[in-house]
Amino acid sequence: PPTPTPDPIPTLTMAKYAVPALALALAATSAVDAFVPASRTNAFVATSPSTSLRMADAVAETPLAPLTLWGEKIEDIKSVQERYRRESSPEFGPEIFASDLGLSGDADAQLRYFRDNAAELKQRMEDCGAVVFRGFDLMKTQEGFQAMYGALGMKVCLDPLHSVSARPTVDGKKGSPVYEAVNKESRKNFFIGMHNEFVGTRAPRAAAFVCFKAAEEGGEFIIADG
Repeated sequence: PPTPTPDPIPTLTMAKYAVPALALALAATSAVDAFVPASRTNAFVATSPSTSLRMADAVAETPLAPLTLWGEKIEDIKSVQERYRRESSPEFGPEIFASDLGLSGDADAQLRYFRDNAAELKQRMEDCGAVVFRGFDLMKTQEGFQAMYGALGMKVCLDPLHSVSARPTVDGKKGSPVYEAVNKESRKNFFIGMHNEFVGTRAPRAAAFVCFKAAEEGGEFIIADG
């Protein structure tokens, strides 16, 4: 049976990043089911520490997103807000630089870093709501991007909106787990404000966002913790 999720944090903290960067963030109310132990990563990561990975293994069987677990009804939202405002919160969206780790320009070493530190990085994401990685060459391609979250033990799933094709896949392949933003011409006049990512009947517990090519102008990416 579904289990209740914790009360949401109603206070809002936002962080705006100029791309390129990668953000690993909670997409729904709980990240517990988003991960597998680091020792049970996808086959294409576990078989070799190299970034020369086999894409077919990554996209052959991409499952549906899990069903959304809704929390209990909040009877008095104002009292919950006041309680969270009185409590101290961890740093939101801490940034990790490849240069600070001595990993600049070495994609293989970066992949080993994610695999060796998977448990700590996932705990930081749960504690802080998001973690931002900068200067990692590994995630400049779809292949390396998938290798990164495979090394972390993140499970892939289909976009909950895949049946209506709201988002094209980056490589154009059906069932590929890496999606572009919604860029349909019919939606160009829609304003999309701050929102929970993917939340509906189905919702992944966490999501990774990456910029493969920076915008020539603008292109900021904003994340919020509540």
